[in-house]
Amino acid sequence: MDGITLLYVYINNFVKKFRNYNNDEFLIVISGLKRFIHKDDKVLTYLFEKLKENNFIIEFEGTDESVNHIDITCKNITKDTSCNFTYQIQNLPTIIELSSKTDIPAVGIIVMKIVAQIISKLKILYKAIVLDLDDTLWKGTLSEVGIDKIRENMYSEQGAPFIAFMKFVKTLANELGVYITICSRNDSKMVESTIEELDDIIFPLKNQIDCIIANNNDKSENIRKIAEQLSILPKSIVFIDDNQIVRDEVKQKLPEVFVPEWANHNELVTQLIAGCIFERVELSLNSQNRRKQYRIIQTERTQNSLPTLSVKVINDDKHTESIKLYSKSNQFKFSRNDDKFDGDAKSLYFEICRENGENLGICSAITYTLSYYTFLVHNWAISCRYFEIGLEEFILLYIKKIANSNKIFINFQHSEYNQKVSELLAKYSDVFKDNGKKDTIEIIFAKEIADNIDKSTNLKMI
Repeated sequence: MDGITLLYVYINNFVKKFRNYNNDEFLIVISGLKRFIHKDDKVLTYLFEKLKENNFIIEFEGTDESVNHIDITCKNITKDTSCNFTYQIQNLPTIIELSSKTDIPAVGIIVMKIVAQIISKLKILYKAIVLDLDDTLWKGTLSEVGIDKIRENMYSEQGAPFIAFMKFVKTLANELGVYITICSRNDSKMVESTIEELDDIIFPLKNQIDCIIANNNDKSENIRKIAEQLSILPKSIVFIDDNQIVRDEVKQKLPEVFVPEWANHNELVTQLIAGCIFERVELSLNSQNRRKQYRIIQTERTQNSLPTLSVKVINDDKHTESIKLYSKSNQFKFSRNDDKFDGDAKSLYFEICRENGENLGICSAITYTLSYYTFLVHNWAISCRYFEIGLEEFILLYIKKIANSNKIFINFQHSEYNQKVSELLAKYSDVFKDNGKKDTIEIIFAKEIADNIDKSTNLKMI
């Protein structure tokens, strides 16, 4: 793939994807690279033009002849805020290697990474990778050649690129918390038994897969089911399949899913890296533990629809953790107000823990104002990992507790990103009442209703 094609992937499947969640205009002033920008470079010109079209204006300052770090000022023109950070150039050989594979100048890759850092601080775009099996993860068609031939192929030279790709995916999962799922046109029992029999030397994803769906349904239909099971939106998914017909079917029926075009695994990995598809700004223990937490909760859901867990309530004096959750929340967020609160507004965030004290991370946040006889919730969000385990009910009862006898109102704006809120409103339609005010709902707790809500959660406060 040439540089322009890869930039198209970066712009359309990363930068524009971000614009589904955020429309703010950004001015990014980069100090230190000005003399390294060649104005007649067509690839760089295309990159800067496309970034500008998507409201990322890039400006360069300085006359440096050598650079080991880059100072960046990012101005949010829409919200009239700014922040400064430094990009360290510490691994030039890696940048040069990517430049050689993509025909994108090294400074172009650096600029792409800088913009990707700004985006990733505000929104994690892709959370799961959905993988085909036949001729994508292993060489051969399982239903035609059987497991013995698949094993033979994988131990041969033919298997090397498949194994290398699976190691890449495994590392994405273990280091960044990306979900690994399988979507295959095969018999489900055959798939499960084959994965169980294959050695992890030739199938590195063994014991790493979070969800498997194998049947003869359209893959777009199965991807929807996977998204629902993972409690994420389809637009948070990357779908990998070697079959062009299947890729086209998913693109047509689920255009929000990113479906890379690729001819070999090396090209595919380069595209994912150059496109910043799984870009992150930090190594996070919470992210690394995400899949573990998901499996724990899924197991407990299977054993008991209302798991017994503990919740810790923490004051968020500067709204820091709450704003992070509001900006990243996809499906359960009452308001689009992520960070503009009254001076007397207070935020709380909630951590969920197992009985042995293991902290499973931040699960929810609320921001509210208490004035006169009114308790107003400006926003309430829940992390997608913790839907329907009784957390919604726990938070409702906690709101009732801290509101005391005051009238309770909550800001609400319906959007495509709060489907789980709509489900909660429908479930407790006798609690959430339209009070005739735009974007505001009243919450009314009759005693018998509160008692019923209490029966729908086993979560306890620490």
